[in-house]
Amino acid sequence: TSFLIRSQPAEYGNQLNEFDPFFNFRATEYILENGISEYFEWHDEKSWYPQGRDVSATSQIMLHVTAAVTYQLFGGNLSLYDYTILFPAIIGSLTVIVIFALVRLFGGNLAGLIASLLFAVSLPVIVRGTAGWFKSEPLGLFYGILGLYLFLSAIKSENKKLASLKISFG
Repeated sequence: TSFLIRSQPAEYGNQLNEFDPFFNFRATEYILENGISEYFEWHDEKSWYPQGRDVSATSQIMLHVTAAVTYQLFGGNLSLYDYTILFPAIIGSLTVIVIFALVRLFGGNLAGLIASLLFAVSLPVIVRGTAGWFKSEPLGLFYGILGLYLFLSAIKSENKKLASLKISFG
């Protein structure tokens, strides 16, 4: 349900929306073509004329790195452009699963299902995470809720090794 709702803009054309997603696409492409170390040294002369832009100091590093890494792992036969169009809808849909796990920790399965359904159809969240909206909000929600889940489940865990592993990733 979440993915179907978030992918509806693709019915009107498979493209990135607004200006920032195009820059984020270009930054992700730069990582794939030049490597992560070059990305941190990149001074983009095509942005912020006439001084240019120190990309790693002024942009969403985790969005670009996560998209580049997941594209290499899961991109398959998609072009990077097409992958970045779908990326927000996929991450938003995965966040529904993390919401379920987080709420289930304290409220049980039914509460987790209700919370994940509410997140899946929440208009304010959907508006900032549809196909083509390749910006940091969907990924930020995913990482934030995942970190919170790992932290709280580590506190609740009785297995010390598993708890320390969860806290180190959270």
